[in-house]
Amino acid sequence: MGMELADYGPKPTTAKAVEQRKAAIRIADQIGKEHPHPLDDEDPAQAGRELAKDPAIAAGVLELADQLGIRPDQIRRPA
Repeated sequence: MGMELADYGPKPTTAKAVEQRKAAIRIADQIGKEHPHPLDDEDPAQAGRELAKDPAIAAGVLELADQLGIRPDQIRRPA
């Protein structure tokens, strides 16, 4: 009768995808710590979009992703 957490929402299917998702979350957390934004508490998604517009921050994210083996074409862009 109990449902497992794995039953909720889309999930990565390979170990590599799981590790890359964890790495991407870690990168986002690190960028957030290095670049506090006034919208962090009220609307963190909007704060992230604002930070992503900064070319220096975007370059740093791509550099970290590259070091972790995540290619730019693997990064999902919002619709």
